[in-house]
Amino acid sequence: MEKLILSRKGFDSTSGNGYSPFDPKTGKFIVLPIPEDEEKDALYKYNELSLVSQFFEGIYAKNLQELINHPKMYFGKNTKIEVRNRSAHYDPILGRCPWLTNGPEFGAFGQSEAAAGHLRNNQVQEGSIFLFFSRFTPIKYRVHPLDPIGAWTQGAYFIYGWLKVNKVITKVNQSELPIEVRDRHPHGSDYDFINRDNNTIFLAAEKLFEDMEIPGSGYFPKLTSDLLLSSELHKNQPSIWKLPSFFNTDDYRPTYLNVEENISNRWLNCPDNSNYCYVQSTGRGQEYVSNLKDKSLEWLRSLFIDNYK
Repeated sequence: MEKLILSRKGFDSTSGNGYSPFDPKTGKFIVLPIPEDEEKDALYKYNELSLVSQFFEGIYAKNLQELINHPKMYFGKNTKIEVRNRSAHYDPILGRCPWLTNGPEFGAFGQSEAAAGHLRNNQVQEGSIFLFFSRFTPIKYRVHPLDPIGAWTQGAYFIYGWLKVNKVITKVNQSELPIEVRDRHPHGSDYDFINRDNNTIFLAAEKLFEDMEIPGSGYFPKLTSDLLLSSELHKNQPSIWKLPSFFNTDDYRPTYLNVEENISNRWLNCPDNSNYCYVQSTGRGQEYVSNLKDKSLEWLRSLFIDNYK
């Protein structure tokens, strides 16, 4: 059975010491890649990843390093030091990035160590679909201070992109890795397959659905309420999510959120709307694996019908 994976990627409180920015007025967003391991050879520097001119209206920054240093961003001293001294771990790569003028344009996602083992053990393979999410904080002064859309001062989790798996590359079939992925993906080199336990690359399919003209990987045009994971009722507790109620059933409850003795404390059906439920997500969880069938497939398709325009 194919799997649906909610996969957390991008800046967080540990990797980057902050969260990616979004404009609550327009929904436009930028996902900041986490700093690369210090011992790793650089593929991309933050000041080499060039931004589309005024991608965020009124914010002048030529590259990701300048963006992070901009006064309308919430980043502190430690983040600014990291992006000056370390390279960017640019992953996942979901095709042409709408906020960059350069960078790779293929679709591929890499994972290793225990997280890759978790995906393998839960049969994430060809046909499975990743929904990538991250925590975003609003740009300063974009909306009226009383407007609820601008009240996510601690950030909120949104789904921002996707990848349907066409092929899984491990050390066993490493020779099948396309040259551009080998050369331009942070998990693609011989060093990675030798030195990273369980090093795995998931290559994107050509199309997401056979009956819809949507590429096998990409970024949503903007962040919307449909793509919001964090519960609006629990504002500034972004790790509490609001999900369709089918996720709180044995067939669909994601890994890490399905530990039997914790289910009753972690999940709550919405008292005022039986179509939804609340769940306390895990701290810094990476790969939440669910089944992709029936109800979850219907929900997934609805996300693209309403948000891919």
